[in-house]
Amino acid sequence: MLTRRQAISGALSTIGVNLGGCATLVSPATGVCPDDPRYTSSTTPLTIDTHVHVFNGSDIQVERYISLVRARVTPALKYLGEILQEVGWHIAPSGTDELALLQEISKQMRAECNAGRIEQTIAAYRAQKYFQGLQELTRALDIVERRYVGQPRAESADSIADAIRSLPTEHNKLRDRLRQQKLRGSARQEIDAALAFVLQQFQYRYVNVLEYLSRYSSGSSRKIDLIICHQLDFDWSLAHGQPTKTSIQDQINVMEQISILTGGRVHCFAPFDPMRQVAYDLQLIQESPLALVQRAISSQGFIGVKMYPPMGFAPMGNSSLSWSRWREPWIAPALQRPDIGVLLDRALLQLYSWCIANNVPIMAHTSKSNSPSSDFEKLTKASYWQSVPAGLSVTFGHFGNTEVGLQSNLDRAKQYMKLMQPMGNHGANFYADSAYFTHAITNPSNLKSALRTLFKTMQGPGSVPLSERLMYGSDWEMLIIEGGDTFGYLRTFEQIFAELSGDPSIGAEGTLSDRFFGINAADHLSLHPGVPNSTRSRLDAFYAAKNVPKPLWATKVDMLPRTVS
Repeated sequence: MLTRRQAISGALSTIGVNLGGCATLVSPATGVCPDDPRYTSSTTPLTIDTHVHVFNGSDIQVERYISLVRARVTPALKYLGEILQEVGWHIAPSGTDELALLQEISKQMRAECNAGRIEQTIAAYRAQKYFQGLQELTRALDIVERRYVGQPRAESADSIADAIRSLPTEHNKLRDRLRQQKLRGSARQEIDAALAFVLQQFQYRYVNVLEYLSRYSSGSSRKIDLIICHQLDFDWSLAHGQPTKTSIQDQINVMEQISILTGGRVHCFAPFDPMRQVAYDLQLIQESPLALVQRAISSQGFIGVKMYPPMGFAPMGNSSLSWSRWREPWIAPALQRPDIGVLLDRALLQLYSWCIANNVPIMAHTSKSNSPSSDFEKLTKASYWQSVPAGLSVTFGHFGNTEVGLQSNLDRAKQYMKLMQPMGNHGANFYADSAYFTHAITNPSNLKSALRTLFKTMQGPGSVPLSERLMYGSDWEMLIIEGGDTFGYLRTFEQIFAELSGDPSIGAEGTLSDRFFGINAADHLSLHPGVPNSTRSRLDAFYAAKNVPKPLWATKVDMLPRTVS
């Protein structure tokens, strides 16, 4: 009888994949054809997803994220974290691996660009990396289980082990299982969803982009014209500064090439962790994270900056906090010092000053989630944004919480709404997105009711209608860990906003749906033409330097009225 590992290796051989090298594809991979009607259309309204992730396990601290962050929510995942310590993340494509792949794909795109190639690319590379990840998880499980022979272990260990052993050998079957588990309310759904997220971390970033475009376009009346990806930096917040296999600079280089290869269909926010900047200021590292951000935005096609406050810093006001909250085992000892709050504020002010001077937007995670501690979760309160410098352009990622349908979370969202103010005021360019709104998967009716309430809420004289400040965002691929039909996210929001747009009491200049899915993002991110020192002017220069034709999203934006409030 074949062992599971032999079965997996055999399955790999059937798709022409060599575990020790590159995939041998039946037909050549190619990129997104700019005129393929399945993924793009000049007749559909402008649609921008402002919040997407396509990283892999060489870009983030996967084991630390599962062990320190996700296991706080789902304790059963502690044992999975132990298994992930034995996983060889060298299988996840590094930046160098990805750049080699992109170079090959670029050559093939110049030769031909036929319909159907996206599916072929997804199928071949997805199967390769899924199977390799499955084999690596199985190997790591064997190592950990041998360690526990004759020894007690956590009660959840058997559930984790059984879940790994019963993972299907086909990626599509795992996705179908997650959808069914969500419908049935299966107790093992959280474990299988976490495993799906882990397996996603073995994939090429470009294949993740193609899968996103393919799945999200299916059954949707809108086509995603612009995907805005966000990179993460958890090295100093979770791992004592230990770097990931692919450096931040190499990650930036990869996403620059993906922006070019997709014809400007994908652009990114570069990560900024003030802890890393403090480490640089203390001469613990040699490369300035602020310099990386500045270079990415100035010349590599990046749009803005991504920050993650629940990983250990407030947007401002850290100097007034007790430094004891940073005395945690996952924080580097060199940063556990009485003046850490002062140093964090200083690092953030460096970033803010540059962003204001250069009209660069910031995206910040504002949900009380994805944090290694309850103290750090508190750093996501809306009040911390009241003291950032005036003129800063900010997206409140997740609008304060991922489950806005709950009354307590509605109140939290309203606190962020109070910060949104008209032109000439402190919050003149404060917006929010709909990323990871879990009720879009589990309870769309509840989500629709909550959004209706928020749209009708006015905070008093001088406030701004939410209809002019809320933007569409999915948070794919982080959304995978939620399980269920994550690729129905866009369709759900289309249905919700089709109904909300018929409510005249909500109020918005133009169609509510069009503002939510595209116009608000174009306003907020400075994508309109003819504005000096703006995102659009930088992107136009990037396209000219890289011989990228004008993207369809830019043509659609050029036809919009200017409606910034």
